[in-house]
Amino acid sequence: MNSVDRFPLPHPGPHDIALWRVDFAFDQTLAAPAFDTLSVDERERAARFHRHHDAIRFASVRAALRALLSDATKIDAQDIRIAADEAGRPHMIDSPVSVDFNVSHSGAHGLIALSTRRRVGVDIETRVSDFDWQGIARATLTADETAWLQGRDAAQSQHAFFDAWVAKEALLKAAGVGISEHITQLTVLPARIDGFVPETQRPDAIRNLLAAWIHAPQGYAACIAWSQNDS
Repeated sequence: MNSVDRFPLPHPGPHDIALWRVDFAFDQTLAAPAFDTLSVDERERAARFHRHHDAIRFASVRAALRALLSDATKIDAQDIRIAADEAGRPHMIDSPVSVDFNVSHSGAHGLIALSTRRRVGVDIETRVSDFDWQGIARATLTADETAWLQGRDAAQSQHAFFDAWVAKEALLKAAGVGISEHITQLTVLPARIDGFVPETQRPDAIRNLLAAWIHAPQGYAACIAWSQNDS
């Protein structure tokens, strides 16, 4: 395998946003040619993962991201420089083209969103069937969301919780603000019929953002977020 396969995904956001899905091949090693473009720091980070699957997820998304950024900037993939800002959000440095990007991965799939005009955020999560969402509701949901979920049956509430989780993650990642201090200030449930995330209760840092749930592989929830104005 000489590269990491990536597949373009449709989404309801602006046309300048490109969204890609990456499917992981867990039977390969970090020595595979697919990862030749990774930086020394990325290789070391991948090697530090205790679980092989986690290492492959990280390395695959970074290799695919480098290929996509190379297409957008015409910089060789191995020469792309990625750093993190004070909030830990990755960005390109020394690039002739401004490209905002965000990544997420869970289970067997990853997502990558890019735009040359605005900030983006994306999240994908595996819908764990026996996950105890009520045990972390106080740290992740507003009181209104918790009350709404408790009015659903078990299957509906489980499904909706993961929709809420990916929407909050995508919005907060696009905003570039801390998850823990803002997640319970953000209301995204109940979901709208058209798939867009409601704009009801939001912290100031997220007011300029829109988001929508996107089609994900069976057993997953996914959402993409973007700034309304050019970055």
